[in-house]
Amino acid sequence: MAALLDGWEPDRADRALLLSTFVMFKPDAVVGRRVEPALAFLAGHGFEPIGALTVRVDARVCRELWRYQINAAPLAVIRAVDMILESGPPCVFVALRDTRGPERTGTTAAERLAELKGSSKNRSADGGSLRGALGCELMCLNFVHAPDDPADLIREVGVLLPGRRAEALSLLAAEVSPRGAAEPVAVARELYAAHPAHTLTRHPPVSTFTRPASSGASSRPAPSGTSDRPADPESLLARVEELAADATGLPLWDRIVIAAEMVEGLPSEGRPLIGPPPGKRPTHLRTVRPAGPPAAAAADR
Repeated sequence: MAALLDGWEPDRADRALLLSTFVMFKPDAVVGRRVEPALAFLAGHGFEPIGALTVRVDARVCRELWRYQINAAPLAVIRAVDMILESGPPCVFVALRDTRGPERTGTTAAERLAELKGSSKNRSADGGSLRGALGCELMCLNFVHAPDDPADLIREVGVLLPGRRAEALSLLAAEVSPRGAAEPVAVARELYAAHPAHTLTRHPPVSTFTRPASSGASSRPAPSGTSDRPADPESLLARVEELAADATGLPLWDRIVIAAEMVEGLPSEGRPLIGPPPGKRPTHLRTVRPAGPPAAAAADR
């Protein structure tokens, strides 16, 4: 990615990295029909689409994309996210131009969108965030991803689009046009036609699925959600794996919602390798550096 940018004129690089960013709509945004409402929200905050690409995000890409935070996530959460990303619909990469610009906002497009996006964990503090506007109820079903800053943007484009890096960078540097602005909606509607809608709403305290008799369990309805969450991590992971393996007889997106609710509110299992700088993003949960000598703090970072 750095080698690609080295040959660019400064003005073109500035358009791609300072004036532009991207939002990636996850499969839950497709089946939940959140792409068009999100684009309308972003347009109201000065972000205009430049174009769109579809991208497949599998478990390996997921681990590289969130390399510096995923170390703190419980395994059950990681597997629930795998279920979402591998559910069928591709993700939609939408390049955006910040029409307000750093001169007016005092920040880059990526940093402004990262703050506007809101947190999937600390939703009560989001106020008028994008995720709040989209009705994000569960941490794992959070609809969108966006890079935190220009350096993050460069790394993530390389991770998400390894065979199309030059194309994606050129898209970020392109001028806004009617054709490019219409492209994300056209892509979304094509995906809507191929993937049935789902409400993605929370299940009642007791789910309607019954464990198969072959599992050795009783045939009574099995509770779902946090009220029935196993107390130990191994059992919880096994329950999520059961849902992922289609051992319940439920439709896929019903199983995904149950898994997402089951892992909701789980505490982190440590500190992320890298978190938002203290004081930089007040609506997000932040990593606190440990006390100790500078070398230890640097190693933790």
